[in-house]
Amino acid sequence: MPDLLRSLWLAIRRWPIYAGLAGLGLLAFVGAGLRGYRLLGDDNESTETARNSPGTHGGGHAGHGAFYHK
Repeated sequence: MPDLLRSLWLAIRRWPIYAGLAGLGLLAFVGAGLRGYRLLGDDNESTETARNSPGTHGGGHAGHGAFYHK
């Protein structure tokens, strides 16, 4: 692990602009995820269609089976 951290630190020192941009991108991605935005795997389902889908009625699974993936 120390070798990985050392090589990461050397890469950050060599390319500070790219490291800063990557850090900002990661921060934006995590921030959007924490706010509830769908980031990856969006299958065009809304919360209304998920609530009214046949997979959520009468099963008692608290929403499992609400999204049908292709």
